Amino acid sequence: MESTVIAEVERLLDDLGAKLPSNRQVLILLHDYPDPDALASAAALHLLLKKRWSLKSRIMFSGIVSRAENRELLRHFKYKWVAPHQWRGRHHIPTIFVDTAPWSGNVTVPPFAQPTGVFDHHPPGKRKIPPALFVDLSPAFGAMATRLVECLIVAGIPLPKWLASIMAYAITTETCDFTRQALARDLEAYTSLLAQCNLKILGKIKNASLPRAYYGYLAEAVHNASTYGRVSWTHLTAVSQPEIVAEIADLLLRIERITWAFCTAFTEDRLIISLRSELPYVNCARLLRFLIGKKEGSAGGHGQTAAGYVNVSGLAPAEREKHRDALVSRLVTAIEGRSGETAKPLIAPLSDTSAAPALKTSKSSS
Repeated sequence: MESTVIAEVERLLDDLGAKLPSNRQVLILLHDYPDPDALASAAALHLLLKKRWSLKSRIMFSGIVSRAENRELLRHFKYKWVAPHQWRGRHHIPTIFVDTAPWSGNVTVPPFAQPTGVFDHHPPGKRKIPPALFVDLSPAFGAMATRLVECLIVAGIPLPKWLASIMAYAITTETCDFTRQALARDLEAYTSLLAQCNLKILGKIKNASLPRAYYGYLAEAVHNASTYGRVSWTHLTAVSQPEIVAEIADLLLRIERITWAFCTAFTEDRLIISLRSELPYVNCARLLRFLIGKKEGSAGGHGQTAAGYVNVSGLAPAEREKHRDALVSRLVTAIEGRSGETAKPLIAPLSDTSAAPALKTSKSSS
């Protein structure tokens, strides 16, 4: 680690220490339905608070973890976590937000949480940040876990093998194996973790058993998928957890000659969307925020990934479909520069293989 980075992280730790309570428990709050980066970063912060400042902390998040790989990750998680409704502690508890922020719109902030600090790698937009709040915003990082790895290294705190394993997994998933936005510091953090992690744990997470419902969602996604120009998208009729929507968007982006992909789905009173791009210079979150608008819903993300939702509560099924079609049309128009009505006749179902290039075959030599 370079001396300039060490000095930067030391200042960061001093700033954080100055904002922490002297002998009170700290709450570590994650965004709803946390991903591996949020979970691993929270565990690292829990360890940092304990070893550096002798502070107890509790990890908290709303929504369940449903993706198979993430559930397997939690099986190796050694620290306890709670949902807000399970909290039986005191009110006005100092709270550090990890991989999110009080203003992000993707986190349920319980009334007993007193915002004290933020570790996030998503751009804050034009919001004014309270000066009393400790804030570490690192949008250039590919993964939030990278920053917490640096903090533990500079603080001289060794990582247990299980924690090194899930942090290594978090960095690779957040950067899509370094094919998305990532710094040299992300790679340095990852390589330092590999020397400490349990490769068997990594293998179990990556090859977690998939529930049967996953294949139902996958079949529906493929059946509904379409492409137009550089864009591919699909829709799921109803999902109980939003993680599958992001997973489908990632899968669609892997179609050859596709540079943009998104998936929409209805869940309870929301139309949710996950957007992906392989173009390194785009800002997916800014695009989604512009299309959805502050009054209609919320959106966030960074660089080549983003997610958001539109409030469709109180609308009849037909009206919900109109909202979805309008959002799809606006998004395809923004990417391809054409109206949805013009594009409609040109949309090709993903399941139609008639236009697929023929594979060249050779005669067997046997």
